[in-house]
Amino acid sequence: MYHQSRFAGNSPCPCHVFPGKQLFIFILLLLLVPSAVRADSAALFPGLSAISEADIRDSTIAFVNTTTAPGLSGAVINVDADDRVSDQWRSSLGFAAEFTLRDHIFNGYWGLTAIGGQLEDSIALLDDSGAPVDLTVSRQITGLRGSLGLSFPVNQHLKIRPYMSLTLAEIQSNSRITAGNLFAEAAFESTVTAVSTAGTIDAEYSRWFADNRLDLSAEFNLIYNDTESEDNPYVDVYAWDQTALIEARFSGPTSLVTDGRTWRWEVYASHVNFITQNKVSLGYTGLFEVGTGLEWNVNIKPLDWFGWESVGFSVGVITSRDVEGYNIGLTAK
Repeated sequence: MYHQSRFAGNSPCPCHVFPGKQLFIFILLLLLVPSAVRADSAALFPGLSAISEADIRDSTIAFVNTTTAPGLSGAVINVDADDRVSDQWRSSLGFAAEFTLRDHIFNGYWGLTAIGGQLEDSIALLDDSGAPVDLTVSRQITGLRGSLGLSFPVNQHLKIRPYMSLTLAEIQSNSRITAGNLFAEAAFESTVTAVSTAGTIDAEYSRWFADNRLDLSAEFNLIYNDTESEDNPYVDVYAWDQTALIEARFSGPTSLVTDGRTWRWEVYASHVNFITQNKVSLGYTGLFEVGTGLEWNVNIKPLDWFGWESVGFSVGVITSRDVEGYNIGLTAK
């Protein structure tokens, strides 16, 4: 992940108070809470070089990226490592569809999605003297994403879809540090506004084998994330991120029929790779998911601007190193 802080310029350095690596805790406090920029704040947590300003900044961007990037479905994700336990969920409610462009071989594409998510993160560290330090972070995000692009039919099976997305989101963050017997517990709060612009290339391949259908898809996102905070200027940072998603689905008919329309079973497997994300940010850089579900063919498209091919529900299991999770929800396409 490439990032740059807009507050990376020169600033007064209390090096006479924090020699060497102990300066990192001063930067950490400036990042976590604006009230840390007080004369007595610098003396609260000396000697914590295990975590830096860049770590907190990266984790904020990673949280934005893993909840708002195009193509992500709802999920509950649990990280359970030796030094970290976290619970994260994300959810979205929206719609995306193609619309006809007259006298063109390609169609237009648009989408609108409401996004929500939460992270409860607990990390065990050691300060420079070897004493235990506990850092807990709680973040909640709400946002709205709009997408617009084109859809090119390469042939009867393959479709290429380039589009742009703009996401506006707000993050409420609460952090708490407890550091053994060295100093007292402290809690901090901040509000962050995140603006993300994503360029996406999506390829979809579909093929029928008698009554069974195979769907393959691959998606790549190049995302510009920009975060700002009025009460904490040290999280004013921008970053370029990349994510990649691949998915395979296979479906077939069942004997269930509702209003003359058939229900179909499906099985799927998918993988998402947060290419530029450091594992230390959230405890993972990629997720695998396998699942199954039922979908009901509806095939409606009113006004030529939106429509549904099918609606249904699915159940999936998510896994990665030190990660487990699940996905249960409604589906529409």
